[in-house]
Amino acid sequence: MKLQSTRNGRKSLSVAAYNGGFALVRESRLVTSDGPAEEVQFLDVAERIEPDSIVVKGLEILEQNYDYDLVSKGKLLERYIDRNVHVRNSETGEAVEMRLLSVSECIIGERADTKEIVIDPVGELILPALSEGLLLKPALVWKIAPVVLDQEIQVSYLTKSLEWHAHYTMEINEHEFRFEGWVKILNRSGAHYEKAKLTLVAGEVHREEEVNNGDSTIVYSRMQEAGVTVLALPDRFIYRMNRPVTVMNEQLKQLSLFSAHGAEFKRTYQVCSGDTHADIKLEFFNTVENGLGIPLPAGLVKVYEIGESEEAFFAGEDRIAHTIPGKNLCIHIGKAVDITSDSYEKLREKHGVHEYITYVYKIENGKAESIRLTVEHIIYDPFWEMESSSHDYERKSSSKVEFVVRIHPTATVELEFTYKIDKQHEGRSY
Repeated sequence: MKLQSTRNGRKSLSVAAYNGGFALVRESRLVTSDGPAEEVQFLDVAERIEPDSIVVKGLEILEQNYDYDLVSKGKLLERYIDRNVHVRNSETGEAVEMRLLSVSECIIGERADTKEIVIDPVGELILPALSEGLLLKPALVWKIAPVVLDQEIQVSYLTKSLEWHAHYTMEINEHEFRFEGWVKILNRSGAHYEKAKLTLVAGEVHREEEVNNGDSTIVYSRMQEAGVTVLALPDRFIYRMNRPVTVMNEQLKQLSLFSAHGAEFKRTYQVCSGDTHADIKLEFFNTVENGLGIPLPAGLVKVYEIGESEEAFFAGEDRIAHTIPGKNLCIHIGKAVDITSDSYEKLREKHGVHEYITYVYKIENGKAESIRLTVEHIIYDPFWEMESSSHDYERKSSSKVEFVVRIHPTATVELEFTYKIDKQHEGRSY
């Protein structure tokens, strides 16, 4: 006999969603049969299931198939090729019997009484009883040795088209900010996940293909009261929702991760060679003191700033990487209209094997308060050494040097520095 297992027999369901656009689904179901069963049809699985990822515990499986032969007009009619069907006139109620010959481009039949060929007959097409084996839903079909079933089985599999992304909102006012983390889950896997234990896995997992999907209907669900548990897993950030979550197919759901209030941040400015205006950056630490101190998954941060009128305006957005507790976050939100920069090469001289280059940054602060600004300069020559500088600096890497400039209100400062290049080493390989 054949046994069908549906989600009605489900005992537990968990979904672990990954950044890469796929998920690991695990569920337990109770399966019972009145007599020896030789085939189990496991229904209500994801349409985007990866058949080679399926793991089953609790059944001795001899053969496994993934059947996607769902009921549709075309697929249903194909089952009746070379069989007799009836076409009934809706006005007279008269039915004509005919043998179905083709349904590929149109319906072609042969009348049973006259042997005439009929193309696209007019009337109501009546078919015999539903063909055996035609499934109404996608299913895993397992052949097993005949046995009476009364047991719980565990099934796990990977499915594509279920993805999650983190995103954040940041509202700043003077030196304090409100920082909220959200999770966006998009389910296009072809299955509903009702009251599932939801886990989110942050970090790159190597896959042979990437899956990209658009957005769908948005459903908002605040989970601040229920909270999120951060779990430990080597090389990954793991977040488990503390209450069951339902994610329906073709649904985009947003869940709250956390909310930090009254935390402190620092506004900084930076210019690079060629910039005409300074970059605005907001910096804060991912610490308990700032209401955070948890691993933050990579995501987009949208920043809103409250002005003198107490009205919030959109200030900019930036993307953060996966950030462990204790690390500094730096969010670039745009350019400052009242801090300008003019940079140029002032002098280039050659003395023997060395070439001396003098560079100037002319920076104007149009604000009514003093600012602290960093200048990031890239030196592309591999062998160089700083000769002189009008301001303090720090060598960040083999090619990057950073200067610190303090500028009074409505004042202009010139940063000038000279470095030498060792031309003797150019062209050598090491």
